[in-house]
Amino acid sequence: MKLASAMILFCGIVLLRTVLSAEGSGTYHITMEQPAPYYSPMVATVPAGYRIQWINKTATAHTVMHNDCLTENVCTFDSGAVAPGKSFTLSFLQPGTYPYYCRLHPIMRGVVKIIEP
Repeated sequence: MKLASAMILFCGIVLLRTVLSAEGSGTYHITMEQPAPYYSPMVATVPAGYRIQWINKTATAHTVMHNDCLTENVCTFDSGAVAPGKSFTLSFLQPGTYPYYCRLHPIMRGVVKIIEP
């Protein structure tokens, strides 16, 4: 019985990996909402190769701006204003940690961690 369960588990893992490889990647969703933490999840761990989509579920516009956009470093992403009910999508960030915030409401902060799959 244990061998049969192990074989079913193994086949399920192989099938899942095959499906994920065939699809190439997926989309990870982060919502903009109120009250705090404003970005949900506030810290998102996302496999490399996935798109990231921020969905504005509030009644006001917000932004998704990489912290380095206000420094001498490379500005990796800046959504501009994302209207209520709209979204902003990033494709395929390199592995690393990307802190970000809302330029319109600086109290809104989040972090995306891109990890090797």
